[in-house]
Amino acid sequence: MRKLSYKLIIFLMLGCLAFVYMYSKLNLSSHSNTYQSIKKLRKNDGMMKTLSEKVVLSFVVCDSRFNESLNVVKSVLLFTPNPVHFVIFTDDSLRKKIEKILNKWGDITNNQLTFELHKINFPEAHREDWMNLFSKCAAQRLFIPKLLPHIDSMIYVDTDTLFLGPVEELWHHFSLFNNSQMSGMALEDDNPNISWYPRFAKHPFYGKYGLNSGVMLMNLTRMRNFGWVDYVTPIMLRWKLNIPWGDQDIINIIFHYHERTVYVLSCRYNYRSDQCMYGDACSDAATQGVFLLHGSRGAFHNNKQPAFQVFFYNNITT
Repeated sequence: MRKLSYKLIIFLMLGCLAFVYMYSKLNLSSHSNTYQSIKKLRKNDGMMKTLSEKVVLSFVVCDSRFNESLNVVKSVLLFTPNPVHFVIFTDDSLRKKIEKILNKWGDITNNQLTFELHKINFPEAHREDWMNLFSKCAAQRLFIPKLLPHIDSMIYVDTDTLFLGPVEELWHHFSLFNNSQMSGMALEDDNPNISWYPRFAKHPFYGKYGLNSGVMLMNLTRMRNFGWVDYVTPIMLRWKLNIPWGDQDIINIIFHYHERTVYVLSCRYNYRSDQCMYGDACSDAATQGVFLLHGSRGAFHNNKQPAFQVFFYNNITT
């Protein structure tokens, strides 16, 4: 009996030791997995942060751009289930129409869409110059950092743009800015034989090829700290006879002298007819697809680019 009890005690001790060993091993494995998970979360912290924020998107619309502007909104909502806040600058003639339609769409989407409307607001000094620079109201975007003190960051787009993917993907690029960068844009072109700026510009411009401002990530807080609005009027007065692209040229002049403040976006986030007119000039779009289509120079409405035109009318307006 005593011999049996010794055997039982030894058996129980061995069992306890085995249990302790297995528990320690599992616990270490759990800690290792937890550590790896924490590392992964830290690595993706920027993405987590941007996904938790409500996307803010802005555009300026006057005159005949009304239908285009509605298509911007539709294309954004088509590709995301998440809330999006639109900040729209418009003139008095369109304000009520926009408000009525967007209120209706807000109800339909269960308030996925929220918006705020602002009047066109230029400084009284040189107001007419600003109002008609390039196209009516287009230069309003230059003054947005001062006009929207309650907004930290936003995506600005021209009204002749269409999203072909979730807006959160573009918004995520804010988290990739370094400490010096305050704005993100694509190059006008990355081929000196195609890009307008190295061939024709009579003013300073960004880098070798210039920037296209049809899609612009704007960290408004950093732009305010930079003193952005203080630059634009002196530049306009100095160069107004040599800036055919208006506000875009002014943006290029500023960033010519402050290149480190620019985050360069891929051409797939601002895909224009230039990228396909002379062959495939946007390799990212060829491999990853076009994310945002920009129908600049009337590409959605004239017969020079039928693919752009067909896409705009058949896939969005119907």
